[in-house]
Amino acid sequence: MKYKNIVISGDIGTGTSTLAKNLAKNLGWKCLSVGDLFRRYALEHNIPLWDKASVPIEEEKKVDYSFQKKMAAVSKTVFEGHYSGWFAKELNESFKILLKADLEVALGRAVKRLDHTHVETRDEVLKRRKGITLKFHKVYSSDDYLDEKYFNIAIDTTNISPDEVLKIALDAFQEANI
Repeated sequence: MKYKNIVISGDIGTGTSTLAKNLAKNLGWKCLSVGDLFRRYALEHNIPLWDKASVPIEEEKKVDYSFQKKMAAVSKTVFEGHYSGWFAKELNESFKILLKADLEVALGRAVKRLDHTHVETRDEVLKRRKGITLKFHKVYSSDDYLDEKYFNIAIDTTNISPDEVLKIALDAFQEANI
């Protein structure tokens, strides 16, 4: 198999968590989310989810670089996180998927979520989106970590169901592994 892992990135509300879980289940693989680690950290340290700037840079780097090491070391794992595609850009054995969606659709999805640390308002989601980008630029690079050049495939999830996204992703992954 050419690709031993799958890496999924995208902005808030594009469906990265849903796709990661669905792919892992369908393939019988593990699923690891860097967002879950940061949400846990935010809860433990009483940091609002949207306040990415309050996560210490050392903690940010520790989590991100350990995630990157795992992406290089393990196999049969679906990795999900905002910066994960950028961190995997030189990991040729990782199949990288970018999810995109119209801003209003993505915001609508995000405010309806009930499975995160808390239900967010539209303004909190917008602050969190901005905070994620600002933190990346401050800590790592001026690159656009969601630039399609870092990915094997980009899928616009605006007008398609999670099942359709899964089918497109699985088909692309299987085709790339032939």
